[in-house]
Amino acid sequence: MVKKIGLVLLLAIAAGVIFYNWNEYREKSMTDVIPLHAGEWTWMAFSKNRPAPDAKPFEWETKEKEPMEELLAFLSQYRVKRKHVGYEALSQEVTALRNSGSAFEFELVRDKSETVLIYANNDTVYVLTDRLYEIKNGPINSEWIDTFNEKYRKIYGNS
Repeated sequence: MVKKIGLVLLLAIAAGVIFYNWNEYREKSMTDVIPLHAGEWTWMAFSKNRPAPDAKPFEWETKEKEPMEELLAFLSQYRVKRKHVGYEALSQEVTALRNSGSAFEFELVRDKSETVLIYANNDTVYVLTDRLYEIKNGPINSEWIDTFNEKYRKIYGNS
């Protein structure tokens, strides 16, 4: 009886590990990898052209929901798959991502308690939880990102 319980427990643990890895590394919507949803955000900052001219970390920021919802709606069309990389390779890939000409980044905050920082370029997304994703149906439309940034930088750039 004890051997059967041990075997069942071992099989359950193995199944859990297999399911976790399958779920973690399967292709999914980009919005599935961002741990906050549009209605939960209370603040957003965005930058396309790093570094910002006045040495601020972002080009613009806002508490308005419209830009947050617009960006999420745009990004929801992209599918991503988590990349298998070690810590050193991850660091190199994130540095290359942030220095690429198509790079953009944004930060989302919920009630000052949860912050999500995302770096992206045309074909890679890094969610600041040590998760690097490859865009499977990209590249991300850089013209849309430029237009989005310009539109809201004009409105919120001096905040």
